[in-house]
Amino acid sequence: MISPATRLAAAFVLAGRIVSPLAAQTAATDSVTAVGVFRAAAVVDSVFVDRLAGEGFVRAGDWASYLMARLGVMPIPPDLKVRVDGDTARIQLSTRLGDLPSEARRALGPLVGMLPPQTVIAGDITASRAARHVVRFHLEAVRVNGVALPEPLVYGAMRDVGRRYPALSRSGRDLFVEVPPDALVALVTGGVRLGVSGDSTLPRRP
Repeated sequence: MISPATRLAAAFVLAGRIVSPLAAQTAATDSVTAVGVFRAAAVVDSVFVDRLAGEGFVRAGDWASYLMARLGVMPIPPDLKVRVDGDTARIQLSTRLGDLPSEARRALGPLVGMLPPQTVIAGDITASRAARHVVRFHLEAVRVNGVALPEPLVYGAMRDVGRRYPALSRSGRDLFVEVPPDALVALVTGGVRLGVSGDSTLPRRP
């Protein structure tokens, strides 16, 4: 059984090759939902599995939902209040501490401490190709009410998370995902655009 903390980490993941311009566009907000799994899966299958479409667009929240399901989080809890902001440079997940399940708060330990339940905690995620078949998703920063926490605090807390959840790296800040060698995923405002190598239309939004 995957814990709520792992559910949050799972939403950090994308699949494919990230293609990002230097300047980010304005972010758009979405959320994690159970129905988003099926919407995203239909696009993924059409582009990457059945190869019926040359490209497709998946909303940021649907993409996060789909990847949670791929990690075994089914069904996605209807009360999982996770906000997903997506632009051309990063994916950010955020939630109020009071909206997190108690197990997730315990896993975060010193990152949340004695903070009040209305405190907003967010994670900034970057992505890079680690190998031809592997994408690395890295927790770049943790923010509390918009302020980045000091690296020593993030380092200590996330190493503990990494020890608990083997899907993550030992640091607790990296998730390595195997992908098709020709898979392309472009971050665009509000979601991700899927395609395959040689598709010159990426990364424009539909």
